[in-house]
Amino acid sequence: MKVLGYTESYASETATFITNELNEVDKRHTLKLLCSKRINKEKFDLKDILLVEYKFNRIFNKLRWWLEQFKIYFWLSNKSFKKEVNSIIDEFMPDVIHCHFGTSFLVLSANLSKKNLEIPIVISFYGFDASERIKNKAVVKAYKKYLKNKNVRSFAVSQNLVDNINSILSPAADAEVLYSGVDTNFFSRIDLPKTEGFVFLQIASFREKKGHVYALEAFKKLIESEKDKSLKFIIAGFGPLEKRINEKISELNLGNFVEVLGIQTPSELRSLASRSNCFVHHSITSENGDVEGLPNVLLEMMSIELPILSTLHGGIPHIIEDEVNGYLVPEKDIEAFYKAMKKVLLWEYCPNNRQKIIDIFSFEKHMENLENIYSEKDK
Repeated sequence: MKVLGYTESYASETATFITNELNEVDKRHTLKLLCSKRINKEKFDLKDILLVEYKFNRIFNKLRWWLEQFKIYFWLSNKSFKKEVNSIIDEFMPDVIHCHFGTSFLVLSANLSKKNLEIPIVISFYGFDASERIKNKAVVKAYKKYLKNKNVRSFAVSQNLVDNINSILSPAADAEVLYSGVDTNFFSRIDLPKTEGFVFLQIASFREKKGHVYALEAFKKLIESEKDKSLKFIIAGFGPLEKRINEKISELNLGNFVEVLGIQTPSELRSLASRSNCFVHHSITSENGDVEGLPNVLLEMMSIELPILSTLHGGIPHIIEDEVNGYLVPEKDIEAFYKAMKKVLLWEYCPNNRQKIIDIFSFEKHMENLENIYSEKDK
C-alpha cells in the first residue's frame, strides 16, 4: 500500500509516538512523508521524506494573528505549497493520506486539488488540536468543511478527545479512539543500582499543562512532613518554562532535593525510570484551554512498573485507576497531591501496571488497529 503522511513539523523529541509509528509504516508499506519543517534530522529518518515549506510573508502572518485574536480564522492556500504538494501526490498516487495532528489536516486540505481531496484521508488528533484549537468558531467551521467528506476518518489518542471532537464538530465528525502504542519489550524494568531513598520522577516538556509548579509545591510539603526519609525529585525535559521551574525550586529551597535534567533519549529515560520509585505527571488545563490527550510517557512508565501520581485531567483517568495504578487528584490541588505522594511512599513496583499496557496499549496492538484503518479506507 502507498501511504502519504503529512505533518507540519517532523520530528520533535516529545512526539516519538509519531516517529515510532512512521518508522513501522515505512517498513510495512511504501511511505512518503511530507513535512513543512524538519528538526532532529540526525535522530529521526525515513527512506522518503520531502520538505515542502508552507509559509507566508510577515505581513500576512501578522494579519492572521490579529484575526485569530477576534476568533476570525481562515486558511488561504499557498500557491507554491499547493503546486508542489499536488504534483507529488499526482506522481505518487497514494492509497491513503495520513495527517498527523488536526491542524496539519487543515493546512493540507486547504491546498489539495479537487481530485486529491477524494483520496481516503486519516487524521490523528493528539491534544491541543482537539481541545484549544477547536474553541475558535472559525476553526470549527474549517474542520466541518472537510470532515463531512465520507473519505475522511478521524481518530484521537483518548476517549476525552474523541468526545470533544464529536460534540463540537457534530455532525461532520465521527471520531474514534486509536491509542498510541508502547514498545513493551523496550520499556521494561532493567536491573540497575537503585538511587538512595525514594525517588519521584517527572519527564515532560517544560510547559504550563505539565503542571511542574504544583508538583513541586506538593513535594515541598512532603519534605517538611517526612524529615526522617531520604526523598528526591528528578525532573527531566526542555521547553519555555525551564527558567520558571528552576526559579520555583529556589523559591521553595528544594535545591538539595530536586535534580533538573535536560531532554532524555529513550534509553536514558528507561534507566531513570528503573532507578525511580514513582512517576509524577500533574497535568492541568492551560489558560488557553489546551488539554492533554493521553500522555504517552504515562504508558511507558506503567510498562516499567512504576506507580503513577497524576490528575483527573484529559484522557488520564481512562488509563489510571485511583488506588490501583497509582493516585489521581483534582488539577492544581496541592494538598491532595501531597497526600498522594505521602501514601505512595508505601508502594512497591506495580507489575499490574505493566500488564495493563501489554493488554491494551502495546505497539503491536496499535499497529494492528492502524493496519485495519488503512485497509478500510472509507467511513
